[in-house]
Amino acid sequence: MISFEQIHYFLEIVRCGSLNKAAEQLYVSQPSLTKQLRKLEENLGCELLKRTHSGVALTPQGKYFFEHISGVMDNFNTVVDTVSNFDKVSQLRIGGLANLVSYFLPPYLDKLNAAGKYQVTIDTRLSNEELVEGIEKDVFDLALLSNAEQQKNIAVIPLKTEPLFVVYPVEHPLQNQKEISFLEIVMNEKLILYKDPCTIRASIRKLCNRMKIVPNIVLELDLTESLVSYVSRGDGVTILPSIVAASIQSPSIAIKEISHTPIYREISVAMKKENISAYLPFFLND
Repeated sequence: MISFEQIHYFLEIVRCGSLNKAAEQLYVSQPSLTKQLRKLEENLGCELLKRTHSGVALTPQGKYFFEHISGVMDNFNTVVDTVSNFDKVSQLRIGGLANLVSYFLPPYLDKLNAAGKYQVTIDTRLSNEELVEGIEKDVFDLALLSNAEQQKNIAVIPLKTEPLFVVYPVEHPLQNQKEISFLEIVMNEKLILYKDPCTIRASIRKLCNRMKIVPNIVLELDLTESLVSYVSRGDGVTILPSIVAASIQSPSIAIKEISHTPIYREISVAMKKENISAYLPFFLND
């Protein structure tokens, strides 16, 4: 049976490049180290190392084993360290709408991780209401919302207002226009939009209702990647927030800000009022 000790000794031999140096690092005798290596090779049914004039060299099987077992052991050590220090690190539970978690959160998450104070977990919900409820019921410590209403018992703090962009195939006639209006899009284009419930969809609906227009929605999808895929096929155009639109790398896709009757979304962070001083600084510029 392969033991943790055998694997540990094998990895140290490879890293040191010789049995002598590995034995010194491990504070064991060379015969004992050689014995454990032989047991490992017997259990695996193959030779892992060959002795050379300069130390040891990996066999093809040894190289494969080293490359793959190293990652396993690194993960093992990380898990052990995390569990050992679990009570020493505060848990920070973040909730958010899917596109905010994907496109808005990462730079702030780096800042949170750099602080070294928190073990961060992230989950998504479909609506602001579910996220606010998660704060109230202590499912989340903070949550990222879009176009959120103010709450009586929860602090909802605006972080950023961003314009919405129209996203279309690069060969589309819109590419030749310097400016694009919201009215033109919803009157003339087939729309591919996020499914409800969706705050971006709600903003589009609200503006259409105000203009007394019924948009031609041909597809409703959950994922940004799906929206972009159908747009690239030429099935219609979509409307996305600027941080989402700017992340699109496809050469077959073009984006342009809606200039006439511009449409925006407001990104906010929600948390219990007593936690503002602890969590809000992570979302503010230095």
